Amino acid sequence: MDTDALKLARSLKTRGLPERLTWGAVELSVTNVDRAAWFWIGALGFVPRPDPGPGVALGTSERTLVILRPGARRPVMNDVTGLYHAAFAVPSQEEFSRLLCRFMDLDLRVSPVDHTMSKAIYLNDPDGHGIEIALETPERFARFDDSSSSFAMIDSEGRFRSGRDPLDLKAELAAAAGADLSASIASETVVAHIHLHVPDLEMAQGWFQGIGFARNLSLPSMGMADMGAGAAYTHRLALNIWAGRGAPPPPDGAARLLHYHLTTSDSALFKQASRRLQRDAKGYLSGRDPAGAALTLTLSSTTGTERDAA
Repeated sequence: MDTDALKLARSLKTRGLPERLTWGAVELSVTNVDRAAWFWIGALGFVPRPDPGPGVALGTSERTLVILRPGARRPVMNDVTGLYHAAFAVPSQEEFSRLLCRFMDLDLRVSPVDHTMSKAIYLNDPDGHGIEIALETPERFARFDDSSSSFAMIDSEGRFRSGRDPLDLKAELAAAAGADLSASIASETVVAHIHLHVPDLEMAQGWFQGIGFARNLSLPSMGMADMGAGAAYTHRLALNIWAGRGAPPPPDGAARLLHYHLTTSDSALFKQASRRLQRDAKGYLSGRDPAGAALTLTLSSTTGTERDAA
């Protein structure tokens, strides 16, 4: 089975072009900034970054990944749209295993999963914000299986995989032998994808397609879909209706995803997205997605300018 996201990835690779979209910082509201920051720093290994305003900016030595904003009066709610989890990709098997060992050493409640195209560790922060630590492994993926009505993947060795297999913890932890568990998270770590609760799958896919994401899997029987941005790793955005069809956005007092940032170096895509988003005073595009979160799309100056896209 082929998908638009896989076709886009092949096309961009052939032309030597980068992904259409990359993620910037994710902004979350929390009930207690100090408590939340302690978790993100003490448990995950994030480091403080220059603070852009109220709250705490955190990430790696190279980039800001998350900004914790005050103002929430209650934890994350169920049965509303918004963030399911934010995923942060680490650069190597050694770093992935080191963090897994660190979390287990801290006795954190984690769920390690093998998605074939990636390996994942799931956990929550003190307010219930979902977090995924990911190791992207698209080289282990061969194709999606379309021989039956149920979802399956074929790995690079020709084996059927569910995409939701348990990780071999013994093998994973072996790669962390001798690692410094107290070290900060690797400087190359990036925001890899976000996964959102939305009120309607088809509407949400159409909306995100309008700002440059390409459709990958659509699995109505599972209540979810995902989309790519031009890399071999095609899971750059995930959507689900697990909070219920027509679910409302979270109220202002709930801990929630407030804002996220995207960047593109494709001026044609930036122009396309301007039909759905509004240009602000800085020349950025901004708007609100189907899950109710604010977003900002910036055109990178490396290959284009806002004027090129006007």
